[in-house]
Amino acid sequence: MKNLRYLNTVLTVIAILLTLNIYVQLTGTSGGGVVSVAQEARADAPKRGVGSSATAQLNELKEINDNLSRLAGKLTDGTMRVKVDSIPDRGD
Repeated sequence: MKNLRYLNTVLTVIAILLTLNIYVQLTGTSGGGVVSVAQEARADAPKRGVGSSATAQLNELKEINDNLSRLAGKLTDGTMRVKVDSIPDRGD
């Protein structure tokens, strides 16, 4: 009896969620039409989505590369000095 009550509760929740899903799909667009994932491609359209994100990431990577190049230059030409205050024991 307890298992039957649990099963009925779970099935009721699933039925409610499916009903809400259908309602959202039908009312999500004007007139309940299907939304197309295809969009018209235009050369003068501003970049958005993955393209603009990729451009921003490339700019960040170029900046990181420039910083690493400057740091490597300082390490190789001797302008950077390292001072060691204490050396730990060999047992550590």
